Amino acid sequence: MSNVKIEMTKEQYQTLIEMVFLGSWMVNSTKMELDEKVEDVRELVLSKYKEAGLQDRISYQEQIDVHDLDVDYESQLLDTYVEEYDEFSFWDKLVEKLTEKEMTELYGPIEGQMTEEQMERRLSIEEEIGRKLEEGGVTRLSFND
Repeated sequence: MSNVKIEMTKEQYQTLIEMVFLGSWMVNSTKMELDEKVEDVRELVLSKYKEAGLQDRISYQEQIDVHDLDVDYESQLLDTYVEEYDEFSFWDKLVEKLTEKEMTELYGPIEGQMTEEQMERRLSIEEEIGRKLEEGGVTRLSFND
């Protein structure tokens, strides 16, 4: 197997670290066991921190043979990217699920491709639900059962 070498600036390396951290967080945050392939790449990327002079952002935990981000740096990344992503994906997923519910009520379970009429209706429902949620948030949601 051949090796790949990449040269990058300190800024590019720091961006790579952030991308690797966020990617490994996304892959592993919901699992009981870490994805070893992802962790191997994470470890490889973080292990070059001294070459980039990032001792203030990354440290080596000798007792467990793992490189870790500084706790404050990690928190900053989670606050900056994960919180925003979670907020956006929550609303996006909520609109999607409520639209699916309404579509099922209108057409029954849809198997296979939707008709053009169904696709147009779906878009209309998504827009309506999105508008209602934007105006009132979850406080105006109700369940009539």
